[in-house]
Amino acid sequence: MDLIIAEKKGVAEAIAEALGGFQKSTGYFESESSILTWASGHLLELKEPQEIDEKFKTWKLQDLPIKIDETWERRPKFYNIGSGLSKEEKERLENSQKVIDRQLSLIEKFLKISDVKKIIHAGDPDSEGQLLIDELIEYFNCKKPVMRVLINDNNANKVREAFKKMEPNEKYLSLGKAAYARSLADMYLGINASRFFTLKANLNEGRISVGRVKTPVLGLIVNRYLEIKNHVKSCYYILEKNIVVVKKSNLQEKEEYVKAIERYEKEFLDDKRKKIALENLSDEFARLNERVGLKLNLAPPKEILSDGKVVDKALLEALAREISGIQRLIVSKEIVKKDPPLPFNLIELQQYCNKKWSYESDRVMKITQDLRDKYKAITYNRSDCQYLSLEHFKEAPEVIERVFKNLDIKVENMDYTKISKCFNDDLVTAHHAIIPTSVSLDLKKLTEEEKNVYQIICKYYIVQFLGAMVAEKTSGEVKVVDTLILKGTSTKILDYGYREFLDDRDSEGEKEETSSLSSLYSGEYECEIIDGKILEKETAPKKHYTEASLLKDMTSISKYVKDIRLKEALRDKDKGKKGESGGIGTPATRSTVIKDIFRDRYVELKGKDILPTELGLKIYEYIADKVKTANVTAEWWLIQREIEEGAEVSKLIRKVEKDFLDIMSKSYEKLEYGERVKEVIGICPKCQRDITESKKAYNCSCGFIFWKNDAISLKKFQDLIKGKTVSVKGLKSKAGKSYNAKIKLKDNYEGFEIVEFLKDR
Repeated sequence: MDLIIAEKKGVAEAIAEALGGFQKSTGYFESESSILTWASGHLLELKEPQEIDEKFKTWKLQDLPIKIDETWERRPKFYNIGSGLSKEEKERLENSQKVIDRQLSLIEKFLKISDVKKIIHAGDPDSEGQLLIDELIEYFNCKKPVMRVLINDNNANKVREAFKKMEPNEKYLSLGKAAYARSLADMYLGINASRFFTLKANLNEGRISVGRVKTPVLGLIVNRYLEIKNHVKSCYYILEKNIVVVKKSNLQEKEEYVKAIERYEKEFLDDKRKKIALENLSDEFARLNERVGLKLNLAPPKEILSDGKVVDKALLEALAREISGIQRLIVSKEIVKKDPPLPFNLIELQQYCNKKWSYESDRVMKITQDLRDKYKAITYNRSDCQYLSLEHFKEAPEVIERVFKNLDIKVENMDYTKISKCFNDDLVTAHHAIIPTSVSLDLKKLTEEEKNVYQIICKYYIVQFLGAMVAEKTSGEVKVVDTLILKGTSTKILDYGYREFLDDRDSEGEKEETSSLSSLYSGEYECEIIDGKILEKETAPKKHYTEASLLKDMTSISKYVKDIRLKEALRDKDKGKKGESGGIGTPATRSTVIKDIFRDRYVELKGKDILPTELGLKIYEYIADKVKTANVTAEWWLIQREIEEGAEVSKLIRKVEKDFLDIMSKSYEKLEYGERVKEVIGICPKCQRDITESKKAYNCSCGFIFWKNDAISLKKFQDLIKGKTVSVKGLKSKAGKSYNAKIKLKDNYEGFEIVEFLKDR
């Protein structure tokens, strides 16, 4: 019998459907020849230092660096579920924990069944997917033969093809080792750098949290803030000239009219749209008998530019005097098509929802998780891919028919023979774009947020079968002399195509910027430059990050890396991933990173802008340059690539250790803000971070504070923050009288409240 272990439930369901003959049970499927089960993301995680040795509960410089290598132990993953979570979030985490515990127990049981002679590794076909199953096989000390199946499309035919091409898992072990090395390195850096800089900085605001991804993201926000703060406005100038066009000869007009008709007939196959376009063209032809006024701007010679702009007004004034009289205007036209936007991946969806409805990225993750798990209404929601397979193309009519019923809409001009650019087998990665399923759905059962997100996912799928937006771009150019050229453009939308359905409220779409230049046919005209003016403009600073723009820059952080070798390494890491160009983090973790830096109080939200706090500015300035840029990810990636090709995991660990020892060797002056960090005595019920003890209170960096009371022992306080009700003797009233009571933590976390008074005994 074979044991097939998939990475997630959706893949397991696809395998069961494709191979057939499986009976479903809780947590697994079973057939005559196979057991099929799944993980739920990583079921294992690396232990915290204090779980390895209790001495690490207290942070001490002399304990650094804490050695983290391949001998570091794993344990089953678990969530700290405190009383400070909302009921909804608490239930979600509790359910996730139940799934983790159940699947881990099942996998252990199945691996040890004597009838199971072979394991089939069906993790996602990337380094994390490889590690995720490999570590389970290793953790349970399974020595049975393992085969690897690579599934990047859940379509039944594709799944069956993948099972026909299975290979020994040994061929892919190094891929998983590269991911394992990165996880160890992340822990090494996070544990040691966080402790080192916290102890050196001597902050009473709480512990400094350092991470390979988190700290560079904080850097993006800090650097943008400082750039805006230090921006010095400067003036630049644009020369605008008014032009009057002398009409063409009748013969030339007729020739251009005929050419335009031929061009339009080629572009518009739909008779209705062709007729409308030709009527517009006829109207334009009639208007050509009028004199046409235009505004064109000078394209300044390079030698007078400073950073691409003209800053010397007097020089521009001198040039303006040379530009006058009768000249020749050259007009050219081209038909420009804009294809429908690709379906969403997670990052694009998070950006869209943040711009449109101000939904936080973590909220979008939760909404899509519910749409997928609770309603079965969308496909895998954490995808980094915006492309679909040709099998999806074949299934589209059935899916869209169901979507139309769900949304209660009709859409004209759908063309199911049109293979949009999103349907490309070669560009589908470990996952495919987020699209609706063919499940029947009652929108009335959805929350407003769920409905909004579901509808826009559907719309971005529907538009793949609608026509492109077609525009006519007209360019005009007056060449006064070789270096003095006046230019202008005008764009006129001829056919809105998909945007008739996906309107401006749903899409950023190109705006129609039409001027009288569009009324001229291509060719040569006589014109007269009659007057003009110099426009004064001010340079504007960049805009502060919003969550949408921050997510976008996280996918292309390489553009801020100055070292060419490392810049290319980051881009190489994302080779073949559309929408990623030297990014940091993953689609599934980026929203968590942003949430963490808010939770750490390093940044705050003002309107939609993300700004660093005073604490965030101080900490970022204090942390070593070596760990606060995306260079770290690039340097690690170069070594990960070597590990994929056979190098040892220890090579990356040695690199991280060397860099950290170099950091420790430098002199860091203390920032004198208060007491040295204390031992962790509990998990904050408000934010799930560490609580430490000072002389007068128990504190957390999020602002939670519980003033000490002689009657409430440390043990009872630890029970309170776990959401328990405790009995306490010897409490004092404001009048100084002693009483006994059952108490619990207040819902707002500001002290305790009495549940029940107790009689003296």
